Amino acid sequence: MSLLTATSSIAADGVEVLMSGLMPSPRQILPGYDSGVLVMAIGAFLLAAMGLGGAGRIWSIFFHDLTHGGPRSSMAATAEPTTGERWSVIAMLIQTFVCEGLLIFSAVHYTSSVPLAPQSYFRCAAICVACCAALYFVQWLGYRIVAFAFAPHQSSDTKAWLRAFSATQSMLGLGLLFPAMGALFYPAAATALICCGAALYAGARILFIIKGFRIFYTNLFSLFYFFLYLCTLEILPLCAMAYAVAEFSHYVIT
Repeated sequence: MSLLTATSSIAADGVEVLMSGLMPSPRQILPGYDSGVLVMAIGAFLLAAMGLGGAGRIWSIFFHDLTHGGPRSSMAATAEPTTGERWSVIAMLIQTFVCEGLLIFSAVHYTSSVPLAPQSYFRCAAICVACCAALYFVQWLGYRIVAFAFAPHQSSDTKAWLRAFSATQSMLGLGLLFPAMGALFYPAAATALICCGAALYAGARILFIIKGFRIFYTNLFSLFYFFLYLCTLEILPLCAMAYAVAEFSHYVIT
């Protein structure tokens, strides 16, 4: 009788579970599922498509400047960019800001001791994008002041230096596009993709620093000024932006 009773009890429990169902487990909400973040990601692809064709000559001028020590050999290289090329570069720069911001947002989300709540995804991502744009404009203004004060040939050297800055940053956006998207939708690979994005950013900065060194190095004493430039316009702004992102993210979390 005890065996029949136990069997009946197990059968009754099974029928009860079958009729009532199982408790569902909550679905993981990835940052890329947020509608605001998704709009930013789609916008990055659209901006890349808009600027990809028109910025080609700007990039070729930059590589010519970087690899040739003497004056440019062609009139096409010395020509000013057209209005369409300027708009292409602007579109690519905005795309770079978005991709940089999304990568920083992913780093904050996946490495923070207090994970971001889904309702704060878009606010935090927008703050990161705004910080990247602010960093660009602060550095652009600093480069213009430095070129005005120290460039051997102010007009031509200033244009070449600022053009190199815009070219490296616009090219960087293409390299960051897929790491930024991957970090949003594939959490398992987020750390590797964030490191890949950081390496691409460092490479772009090294290219630009090489360009600045070719312009401003005139004698051994100029190395001292170059060291001051690295500390003032390359290191301190990055530290300030990291601090700002950390503070704003903490504000968003709380």
